[in-house]
Amino acid sequence: MSKKIVIIGGGTSAKNAAQGIRKGSKDVDITIIQANKFVEWPIPMTMVLVNPELHPKALHNNPAKYEVKGVNYVYGVAESVDTSKKIVNLAGDISSTEAAKQIPYDILIVATGFHMPLIYPGLGVTLESRMEEVRRVADVIAKANTCVVAGGGVVGLEMVGDIRAKYPEKRIILACRSGVLKQWDQSWQKKVEAQLKKMKIEVLLGNESAPAEPSLEPGTMKIGGNDVNYDVYLPMFGQGPNTKYLQGTDVLDAKGNVDVNEFLQSKAAGEIFSVGVSNAPEPFICIPKLEAQWNSVSANVVATLSGRPMKAHKEGMPGMKLPMGVLIGHGPNAYAYIDFNQVPAPCKCCCCMGYVGWPCCPPCWPCCACGGCGCCPLGYCCTPPEGKGPATLMGKTPFFFGTQQFPGMGEGVPVQQTMQN
Repeated sequence: MSKKIVIIGGGTSAKNAAQGIRKGSKDVDITIIQANKFVEWPIPMTMVLVNPELHPKALHNNPAKYEVKGVNYVYGVAESVDTSKKIVNLAGDISSTEAAKQIPYDILIVATGFHMPLIYPGLGVTLESRMEEVRRVADVIAKANTCVVAGGGVVGLEMVGDIRAKYPEKRIILACRSGVLKQWDQSWQKKVEAQLKKMKIEVLLGNESAPAEPSLEPGTMKIGGNDVNYDVYLPMFGQGPNTKYLQGTDVLDAKGNVDVNEFLQSKAAGEIFSVGVSNAPEPFICIPKLEAQWNSVSANVVATLSGRPMKAHKEGMPGMKLPMGVLIGHGPNAYAYIDFNQVPAPCKCCCCMGYVGWPCCPPCWPCCACGGCGCCPLGYCCTPPEGKGPATLMGKTPFFFGTQQFPGMGEGVPVQQTMQN
């Protein structure tokens, strides 16, 4: 009898884990439990929340194209997991036909990503509801005089930069607990803070009690002991993994991550594996890190099914301890930095640690079209790899990477109307 593999999650990790298992073992019954009957690429969402006409480019609503062939799909929200009976209980489903409320498994893969309102769609919402939410957020931002964004990490910086890139006159406040980019060294923090000041983006410290949910209505919040009025409030900080359905089990650690061993296998329940939402000792989550994880998990699941020993997971791009780019928005009206300390050695050498560029390096000339600004996307020759060139390039690549993971993304999705001031 075929073993039942269940994967909870609807993003690239779930898809690639399923493909890896299918490739390694034909005699398996794989089911993906996906909360929404569409796929949304999260990387460009700060742009999209300001420019809703871009939203279709980040969406895939054709299951015939995004579903993995030979894999069963159940569109519903995981409510709980009974680890003793090996059953996933669903809160409901959004399929056109009634799906089973209990999904049994022999092996369970948890790949549900992180909770960050607005950057990710709500669990179980329809495509129409999600598009309306994005349109409404963009409409409120367009009409707002004061926008408060909470979170001093990379997502918060992208959000304030994208608002500023489109609306040069609005008051924009970045509310941070203790400053921007706290994982970076002080030299990075200082130059980013200086650029924020140039872009007239205020940084206010002391938002320990920042609300976790957005507010699209005018309100007031405490920042550093002071009352700050806003027209729109956007929380742009991570709120932990989407693993509430595992609460009450012994699978999670105190932070809600799946507590795993070196095989990305649950210490408490050996039939459970995790991609992207475990306490594996990795500095942050990005596609190269996720790719190594879904490859490890799919290989270890296949090994388990065949009775072979598993192999310890190895971190993807171990030299990369921080994101390769820091963006204060996207596009020619924004500003971005590329950190060549985080890129693979061949790229460091090819690009002279980022100091190669326009006009002195002929191999860079074809890239000018990518940057779209008359200079190398990495910047000008003999200057640091930062500025409008990288920001312009980064305004184009997120959608491209989405189509690489989900071919056909953006095709056949209703076009959003551009909001007016």
